[in-house]
Amino acid sequence: MKKISLKVMGEKFEINLEDEFFEYVKEDLLRLQNPTPKELLFLILEKDKKEYELLKKIENFGRGGE
Repeated sequence: MKKISLKVMGEKFEINLEDEFFEYVKEDLLRLQNPTPKELLFLILEKDKKEYELLKKIENFGRGGE
């Protein structure tokens, strides 16, 4: 477990993350430290696109790979 302190948009956060999850999200956490509005928008859209594509793959798999 890692205790992380970070500041996002002027607000300080302290969170506990499991080691494996921290390794998965650490690049995003770094990007959130001092984001421009454009960077924040693209980070959100990038994550949403990955989630959308994963859900579509799961949906297609559930249909037998149509």
